Amino acid sequence: MILGRVVGQVWATRKHRRLERQKLLIVRPLCWYGPDHPTDHLVAVDPVGAEVGQDVVVCMGLPARQALGDTRHPVEASVAAIVDRVSLSRAASASPFFRFPEDRRPEGLEEVP
Repeated sequence: MILGRVVGQVWATRKHRRLERQKLLIVRPLCWYGPDHPTDHLVAVDPVGAEVGQDVVVCMGLPARQALGDTRHPVEASVAAIVDRVSLSRAASASPFFRFPEDRRPEGLEEVP
């Protein structure tokens, strides 16, 4: 799963029949994301009703297709949740291995002891 922010929406007049009536969003990961090819965003199907500017959790691969109710969907990413708040321990937020860049901090980030 990936924590990301919705930065845009994709409209397609022609698409695979299993994608009809599905909203497509552009999601920018908020922290580390290591795909097998260089990218700064991904396109995810949105069955939960997220809007531009909201932070979301995105599932990838088979779980993304399962979230849509059918593993035959031609989908690699799906929005699984809209994030209300993120709680992160101060120790984790101080670690060089897990850090949100300033321009990618979750909206509801709360640091806890």
